[in-house]
Amino acid sequence: MVRQSRLEQIESPEFLDSLYAILADSTRRSLLRYLTSHPKPVTIDRLASELAAIEHGIPVETVTSDQRREIALRLQHVDVPALDDAGVVSWSRETQQIEHTPLWETVQTTMPALGELLESSLIDPSGATGKDAS
Repeated sequence: MVRQSRLEQIESPEFLDSLYAILADSTRRSLLRYLTSHPKPVTIDRLASELAAIEHGIPVETVTSDQRREIALRLQHVDVPALDDAGVVSWSRETQQIEHTPLWETVQTTMPALGELLESSLIDPSGATGKDAS
């Protein structure tokens, strides 16, 4: 991964490899889509609830603590650190707050097809809302 990527690194092969690696995972795409549509920082717990609802195709109010905990552990130990290392999110380990960075905004602007990729995270082949099978 490219650590704390700067804007001038966007077109470098290393950054593109890092970006494609993080976007290959549907949970990370859903996470980025959520952060893009919610510009204020969000906690891992809140994000876990939202992503569990998407993954299971249920309202966020009906997400169980086990479903939330499973996603939260993965977010905290795998997905958020990977996105933070790539520089597309900023993560405060003390407050557990996550938000997208200006780098992510620039990436979206320079790579408009990302919008379609992020949208595909939320639709399965049958047309129902939920986690894709990628």
